[in-house]
Amino acid sequence: MNFIEMRETSRKPSRLGFFVDLSLILLFSLALLSGLFFSQSWPLSHDGLRFLCHLDQFKDAFDAGILYPRWLPNYYGGYGYPVFVFYQPGYFYFSLPFALLGMDILSASYASGLAMFFLGGAGAYFLVFRLSGGHRTASLFSSAIFLITPYLFVNLYVRGDLSELLAMFIAPWSLLFLIRLKDSAEAGSLLMPGVILNGLLLAGLVYSHPFVSLFFYPVYVFFAVALACELRKRDILRFGAAVMLALFSGAMLSMPYWLPAYQMKEHVDYMRALADDSLKLNHCVYPMQLFSRSWGFGGSEGGSADGMSFQLGLPHFILALFGFWMGRKILFARGAFIAYAICLIAMLPTFDWFWKNIPLLNIVQFPWRLLSVVATLQIICISGIYKLHYFNLPGWKRMIAPLALLTATILWNWDQFEFRPFKFKMREVIAYHRILRLEKMEVYESFNEFLPKTASRYQPVRARGKDPLLCPEDPNSRIFEFPGSDAHRLCLKISSPKAQTAIFNQLYFPGWKISLSGIRIDEKELQGNLSPDGRMNVRLPPGEDIIFEAVYDGPPGWYGRNIVIGVFAVVILTLLLSEKNDRIWCISQKLSILSHEDTERAK
Repeated sequence: MNFIEMRETSRKPSRLGFFVDLSLILLFSLALLSGLFFSQSWPLSHDGLRFLCHLDQFKDAFDAGILYPRWLPNYYGGYGYPVFVFYQPGYFYFSLPFALLGMDILSASYASGLAMFFLGGAGAYFLVFRLSGGHRTASLFSSAIFLITPYLFVNLYVRGDLSELLAMFIAPWSLLFLIRLKDSAEAGSLLMPGVILNGLLLAGLVYSHPFVSLFFYPVYVFFAVALACELRKRDILRFGAAVMLALFSGAMLSMPYWLPAYQMKEHVDYMRALADDSLKLNHCVYPMQLFSRSWGFGGSEGGSADGMSFQLGLPHFILALFGFWMGRKILFARGAFIAYAICLIAMLPTFDWFWKNIPLLNIVQFPWRLLSVVATLQIICISGIYKLHYFNLPGWKRMIAPLALLTATILWNWDQFEFRPFKFKMREVIAYHRILRLEKMEVYESFNEFLPKTASRYQPVRARGKDPLLCPEDPNSRIFEFPGSDAHRLCLKISSPKAQTAIFNQLYFPGWKISLSGIRIDEKELQGNLSPDGRMNVRLPPGEDIIFEAVYDGPPGWYGRNIVIGVFAVVILTLLLSEKNDRIWCISQKLSILSHEDTERAK
């Protein structure tokens, strides 16, 4: 059965049916995370408190009017740190609305976790619904199986990598809208709405996790080629152009993240994160690890003695093989299985050289990160199970086999739902770390790889703590802080009895905007007056009512980059309106012709 036949024979449920199915996915997601919620704690994972503390500071910056927080002024002992110049902000934007609704950081993190699971489950449901021609039972079953994929819980409870987890939940949606883009090309309908949606999802993947995107983009192109093979020749060109424009849109819309991260890497010693055992040791996956039930909270080690799980889930793998065999006549299913097999083989020790020598891949560090895209490929393979007789029995009988398979899978993977909680009251811990960040050089990064090079020679003698951000030499200087001024946007009125130097207790990094009475201090002057530990020194002239303003304005070139993105957005909008108008004109022409023919027949 090809896509055309599936679309024609699909069984579209009522709105009530969709509501019931999505409610079940939400309840299942809630059940999966109930242990975490009831614990009122947080997983004692590899990343520990990183995401909670980053979200706390991200919200603080956003509240201060920084729409894209990049510099966190209270990190590194209160001297600032360029976390989000390099670190992907997707998860924090996703969680931000919950924090802005009045939830505390822990509750907002719980809510965003539930929202992520529901997002991923709904994406898997609609993807399988499309592939199975509207089979609700198979779609619900596949969604539930996707949500208990072991690697999801490795990221949640063991690694604590919520950014990668979010990217895994976006992936099914991206492939779903790729298929819908193909449908639009085949039906001769508007393509630009689909191009925009695909571009937004691809950009969302980059903002969520660049390494997942590095794996997913080739998979996306692979499936686009597979879908093009089912189109008529006249539609292939339109579909191919739409896919290329969607990929380009994803790259353009995510440019505010990836371009500054690439440009600014020369200002930090990011290689220290890649110079350890991450690349020196073999972090490939051994075949038995893909099916082992072992579950641990350790790290990735050389060889097969790893402390964490890299399993596909044996029931998942068996279902993938069986589902593929049932749907092997569908080109898309064959393509999914080929991509699935390639990813599994690429993680094995035989391909260790591949990861260490291919550009870009050598910064991924861990080949087992391919499991992030394997989860979606696996569920596509499983989707063929809708052809099974037991999934098509009348009435409630069709639920017996799915529930039995789901129960067996949950029992097989039972260990993955356990986690090690922090033994403290988390809300008190978060509040404590707000103070701790000003008193210790704690940045929540594994190797302090984002420390500016200008600050790497000497560490400050002590943390800033409660010291003011601006400290003039002359103790007789008077400083008044304007209302609304804070560490993110500092605005002071200074009375300076004489010409002097004031220490601005923030590390230098390209992008600072500092002005005295409206006159911006030149970048070269800032860089030429640094303390040995990387803090900035500002020369104050004598006088009253000197206005000192300081804000991290963003990586250099952001204004021109945003203009380019704005022009691109205008072009996309123009293409959308042009295509819509052409469509309206064609329809009006056809109606005019039909009306003329009716008039002639009447005569």
